[in-house]
Amino acid sequence: MKLYLTANIIGFVCSLFGFIYGGIYYFRPRKATYAQMIALALGCNAFGRLFYIVRLLTTGFITGSVQLGFFGIAGSFMFFFSSNFGTLDSLLDDRSKTFRKYRLIALAAPAVFILMYVLLFLTADIRMMWKILGGVLTFFTVLSTYFNLKHLIFPDVDLGVVKCLRPYNFLVLIYAVSVYTECFALSRDDAVLTLVCCIITGLISAAMMPFIVRGLKKWRT
Repeated sequence: MKLYLTANIIGFVCSLFGFIYGGIYYFRPRKATYAQMIALALGCNAFGRLFYIVRLLTTGFITGSVQLGFFGIAGSFMFFFSSNFGTLDSLLDDRSKTFRKYRLIALAAPAVFILMYVLLFLTADIRMMWKILGGVLTFFTVLSTYFNLKHLIFPDVDLGVVKCLRPYNFLVLIYAVSVYTECFALSRDDAVLTLVCCIITGLISAAMMPFIVRGLKKWRT
């Protein structure tokens, strides 16, 4: 219990910092919706971690049944997805043949997570609950990481914003791998690996918004 509790406290504090940092800069009228979505993603992660902390303090476990906190953490990827797909991708990609190779290369990220799901969850000798939760997490990560990889490699043709946001997109890809590995660790009740993943995810969550703030400032100057 102590390792799980420590892991989620670290994740909660770092994600809350990112959410508050983003809120200070972007939760105002006429501020970038793109950055607001990212801040809300970190808020989702913080909520999920907080729920895990409460469950651990009240029941002593988080691996025996489906937890609401899991959906908070998984839901963070929907905001990462919305930030790229809803506010930026249509400005970058005109769907012409010129950019086809980048769209195809970006499929590598979803392919990796689908393969991981098959190997680590679907065909593994684990409880059906974890196969379902692994599938839910895979669905969310597939949606997000396609655009994160795409915008990481996409040419900076007209807007100049792609280059400024590449560090952020790289961080989200690491975040996705870390969260996915944490889900794997929880399904095996591996407290040490869970702690390592939470530390990695937490550090990335704390760094993400400062990179966004710096990137958008650099783009506008």
